[in-house]
Amino acid sequence: HVKEAPPHALLWVSSAVYERVTIDCVRSESSDIMEILFENDRMKISDFRLQPNESGGCAIHVLPTVRWQVNDGRHTLNGADTSTDVADKTVFWMDVGDAFTVTNTGASEYRQICFEFKQQPKHTEEQVKALLDAAIYPTDVGTALLLENRFCRVWDFNLAPGAGDESKPHHHVLDYCFVYIAKGRLLGSHHDGTPGLFDSINNDNDTQWFDIPDSAPTDPSYAHGGKNGYDDLPMREYLVELK
Repeated sequence: HVKEAPPHALLWVSSAVYERVTIDCVRSESSDIMEILFENDRMKISDFRLQPNESGGCAIHVLPTVRWQVNDGRHTLNGADTSTDVADKTVFWMDVGDAFTVTNTGASEYRQICFEFKQQPKHTEEQVKALLDAAIYPTDVGTALLLENRFCRVWDFNLAPGAGDESKPHHHVLDYCFVYIAKGRLLGSHHDGTPGLFDSINNDNDTQWFDIPDSAPTDPSYAHGGKNGYDDLPMREYLVELK
């Protein structure tokens, strides 16, 4: 379910063009299909939804973008004659200039979380490797790595009801953000397994951003464990680390 970024150099556009084309992408079909959840100088996160038979999307991506499917869907893509199924958690990497215009041909809502990268990576691949290698604890910050390129690491973080091991920490060494795609609760433990670091209760579309310093790999305070705090609901986060 992963489309890798092509190796060619990416193009960048002025902020004025970015704003104009972004607005066109959001409003090309309906002002209701795209909700901005978060934005700072490095990242813009939006929730894209289409009802059955509704069309929308972006004719020209002006920034590198992750489009991340939420729940199974079905669509026609970029004017294709036939519909295709899109599995839950499918990740589409959109390079600058790529098109993604779709019609929802399924019987239920079609949804994606979109992560737009507004700057070039802060670190080279060599620097990223050094940060990861220097970490005290494992750097798998989700349950499945779905995509990695020079911009990011894209993690599904999905815990079954009551699942998770607070005694097994992961270590954050890169800036990251996440979006809850359903109601959820995460109980955080300290790096040594001691419970009580945090109790994070969230609703659908709750979003957070974290700045992580380059000193984090040798600082255990940037490591923690996690357990699903609900016994009757899964915990579902879409998490992106920025390089």
